[in-house]
Parts: sequence; C-alpha cells; structure tokens
Amino acid sequence: MPNNPVLTQGPILVGIDFSHLSKSILDYAVKLALQELRPLHFVYVMPIVSDDSPDLLRIQQMELEEYVNAAEQKLQGNGLKVYGTLVFGSPAHELLRLADKMRAAFIVVGTEEQSGLERTLLGSVAEAIIRKSDRPVIVIGPQAAAMAKQTLPWKRLMLACDTAKGVTEAARLAGDIASGHHARLTLFTVREEGIASPSEGQFDALETMMSRDAWLSVMPQCLIREGDPAQEIVRMADDSQADLLVMSARRGSELLTHLRPGLMARVLRMSRCPALILRDVPAPHRHHAAHTASHPAVCV
Repeated sequence: MPNNPVLTQGPILVGIDFSHLSKSILDYAVKLALQELRPLHFVYVMPIVSDDSPDLLRIQQMELEEYVNAAEQKLQGNGLKVYGTLVFGSPAHELLRLADKMRAAFIVVGTEEQSGLERTLLGSVAEAIIRKSDRPVIVIGPQAAAMAKQTLPWKRLMLACDTAKGVTEAARLAGDIASGHHARLTLFTVREEGIASPSEGQFDALETMMSRDAWLSVMPQCLIREGDPAQEIVRMADDSQADLLVMSARRGSELLTHLRPGLMARVLRMSRCPALILRDVPAPHRHHAAHTASHPAVCV
C-alpha cells in the first residue's frame, strides 16, 4: 500500500460473532490479509449476562480458537500472524477500543438483514462502528457475503461522492488504494434534481477530491446519474463490476456520500460487493494545475 496518513501499519481487526456470516468474513479477511500483507486479529465481544456459565465461556473460547486455527492454516507459509481476543462488554465499544489500541489499519464487520426497517438494518454494532470509527471500516452486507472473497484482489473501485464537499479523506484513500493496487477507479455522483447536464464545475470538484499524483496515476472515470441515490449507487457498482464500494460517513449530514438515516443502510443491504466506509474529515482544499487533457467524465 502507498504511504497514506489514513492507514496505519497495524493489523486487520475482524469482529466475529460465530454466525454463518462470520464464516464468510473469515475467508474474506484471510485473503485481505494476504493482499495487504498485514496480521489478522479476530475479536469476539461476549456480552455480560448475569446467567453466563463457565461452560458457555469455554465454548466461545473454543469457537474463537477454531477461527484462529482456520486462518493460520490458510496463511501457512506466508509469515503472517493471526491472533484472537475474547473480551466482555459492549461489542461496538470494545471493537473500537481494541482497534485504537492496536492501531488497526482496517476494521472488518458484517451485517445481516434482520428487519424490514431500513433504519435498523445495520444493527447497533455495525452502525455505531461506522459512525464513531476514525479508521476505515469494511462492511460486508447480506448480498455481498457469499461472493465477498471473490472481490479480492481489488481491481475495480467505485467512490460514491458528493462533488460539493471538496477534498475528503475517503476520496484520497480511494485514490491511493487504486494507485497502489493498479486498479480502475470510478468516481460516481447522483445528479441533483433539476440539473439538465453536468457542469464543468462538477468535474473540477471531482478532480480536487484526491491527490494530483493519484489522479494522474489512476485517471479515474467520472460518472453522473440522476435518480434515487441508494439505487443508483448500487446499480453503478454492479454496472462497473466494482470489487469495493468506497463511501464516507458523517452524522447528520445531508450530502450524498455521508451517512444519513436510511441511505447507508439501503446501500449496504443491496450492495453485492463489500463497502469501505471512512468517517469523513475534510482535508484542506488543494488546487491542481490546469489539465491539458479533457475531463474523463460522462453523464449516463
């Protein structure tokens, strides 16, 4: 990976709960560790319940050991380390605490569709991690779980962006990942209602969302569509055969790329590829030198 201030040199932290989804996440996490050459750290947070028995604790410890052993076998001979930690407490709080303590590069979590209500679709754990983590969070939704490991290595990335926001950490991270992995990058936004055609200003804003080096290295394709944001994001990810959907999250924001009630949940429910989400911190605006080539952008 390129030297990026967002990413640390730490491990990949994977939250598990011994569900069927966790087994899919195991394979994805192992392949991600091989791709990024980083150690793996599986974490199971056991809620504190008054009637927990010693037998249940032993069972959970054995389950965790099975995950660690399975990962070690898959990584055998690659020199990568695998760890497992069982802690008691609030799952989201403990995962965030351990991620900070370990200086994790990524947090990997899954979310299953448990309710028809979009607001509760993410579940309290995944939603809290997305909202509060300063580290990139890879979320594997219900539609992405079965095929998740086939989306590695990353060769096609899609950044769902809002051109009004300027340079963002998520945009810079997407550009650096694409550049470091020699991957194609599509910058995508949903056109505001009433705009007849994309403006030069929108294309300029797309260019300023990442470093000039990454822009020139990747030469991303810029696409603008009109319609329902969640549906268009998922449809574009499918059309571009994206291996990774990159978005940013900010509580209370009304911007397309930021987490607002229902939008992020809808995208993750429908997306057939994993999503990398970073809580957005605007970076200082940087001006690019004039480009001699025309903008590689189209409206579809």
